[in-house]
Amino acid sequence: MKKNLVRLGARVLLAGSIYFLASAKSYAGWEVSWIDRFDGDSVNWDNWTAQIQANYNNEIQCYTDDDSSALKNYDVSDGTLKIIARKQNIDCPGQSGASRTWTSGRLNSKDKAEFLYGRLETRLRFLELRGGTWPAFWMLENRIAENPIKGDNDNVNWPNPGAGEIDVWEWFSNSGDSYITNFFNVHNCGGEVRPAYPGGAPDVMVFNRYAIEWTAQDITFYMNDNVVAQHNLSECPQYKEPMFALINVAVGGNLGGAVDPELTSATLEVDYIAHCVASSANERQYCNESTPVALDDDGDGVVNADDLCPNTEANTEVDADGCEVQQQPNEAAPEPSEESVNVISLFSDSYQNIADINYNPNWNQVTQVSQIQIQDNTVLKYQNLNYQGTDFDQNKQDVSNMAEFRLDYWTKDATQLRVYLISPGPVEIAYDIEIEQQSWQSVAIPISVFDGVDLTNLFQLKIEGNGTVFLDNLLFVAETQTANPPPAPPATPPAVEPEPAPIDTESSGGATSLPLVLLFSCLALIRRRTVFTKA
Repeated sequence: MKKNLVRLGARVLLAGSIYFLASAKSYAGWEVSWIDRFDGDSVNWDNWTAQIQANYNNEIQCYTDDDSSALKNYDVSDGTLKIIARKQNIDCPGQSGASRTWTSGRLNSKDKAEFLYGRLETRLRFLELRGGTWPAFWMLENRIAENPIKGDNDNVNWPNPGAGEIDVWEWFSNSGDSYITNFFNVHNCGGEVRPAYPGGAPDVMVFNRYAIEWTAQDITFYMNDNVVAQHNLSECPQYKEPMFALINVAVGGNLGGAVDPELTSATLEVDYIAHCVASSANERQYCNESTPVALDDDGDGVVNADDLCPNTEANTEVDADGCEVQQQPNEAAPEPSEESVNVISLFSDSYQNIADINYNPNWNQVTQVSQIQIQDNTVLKYQNLNYQGTDFDQNKQDVSNMAEFRLDYWTKDATQLRVYLISPGPVEIAYDIEIEQQSWQSVAIPISVFDGVDLTNLFQLKIEGNGTVFLDNLLFVAETQTANPPPAPPATPPAVEPEPAPIDTESSGGATSLPLVLLFSCLALIRRRTVFTKA
């Protein structure tokens, strides 16, 4: 099943700063790209996964996928979703049979509906004020290592790049006069804001609209018509890849706190959850059930306004522009041109590779390594990369006189790539590569970057990253010596300045040269001076 990947077009990227009032946004309105109206009689599992394995923060509930029993945790009826936390004993199936005293629900849209920028909105209420509950509506970056695990780079631990968090709305019943918006990442982006409810905690029991408007530069949080928080993300390396939505009710633990002994159930009621892209075709300010639906004629999950490849065939994996994702390179990497005398080759068809080299040593990695042919050229393929070694311990190399380590890579989906050179100890130093996708990229790393490693006794190479990566031409290259220059051509003699043209004087004897006249005059003066001296 294709991901329903939706991104916001350039209209929003060019919009006015969020630091103006909310009414100052420069585009006109919104169109729905995805919505769950909860208008059936059960959870739409095409939109959601029940994350029954989730077990965090010392919470006391067991998450289930029960939407049908008498004590179910999900009830879809009368146009809303009810997530019901219930006090009941259970040997929790998702937690290997651990004994729990509460059941509850946690849904996420990972791999089913993921969003890059736009407006994400819900309308909800929480129907319990007694202490110990912690309901939330939030988002995670889609490469996080949480269920469902698809194996499409989703091996990143929270809150690293690819696994960052944005909390649109979360509420602690033990501190109920406000709710929380927050960020979790490794780059110190954003921060916690606690908007107050005008009427205190009871306001959570009536329907309110909670939303974010998100671009690569900014994020704005709304409650109903009010801006409650704004953050500049322009310098933040995270939150620039798709995210998915989550909705849940947690009980107790580090953050839910002490549970009121009289509490036996608590219900979060959700009217809808929707994602919208900006539109100049209307002036809708909300993203809800009455907002016009954005068209997606080829059904690839990218709305027409942003689809650069509008006739994609069904079941084709597409990128954020709606164009087919190339699964592997169609052509070989660029052929290196260095003379073999200047190269130590670890892997390349263009040179003689060093002997006794192992391209897949057992380092307990999950990476799957193979060698494939592309245009009659052998290429290393790293699939589901986390880390991968190349070992030449039986043939250690002295690369201290080399100038660069070079490699060519191609990837459709990797977002991280790091190269280590390793000497015994082990001593290893890393170099981070800035990733570009869907084309061969040639990287030349100065050998000086790896100062600290014993470059006279190198015995391993390690690559860390994610996704699927194709590699070729792993080379150490010496600095090319400039040949002796050819002898310089004979110097061009200086140009002889022409003598001044003779000056004509009108006389019957014809033209007389001025220099000659001056010469004769000087001789005459010298003669007179000489005669005077002798006297």
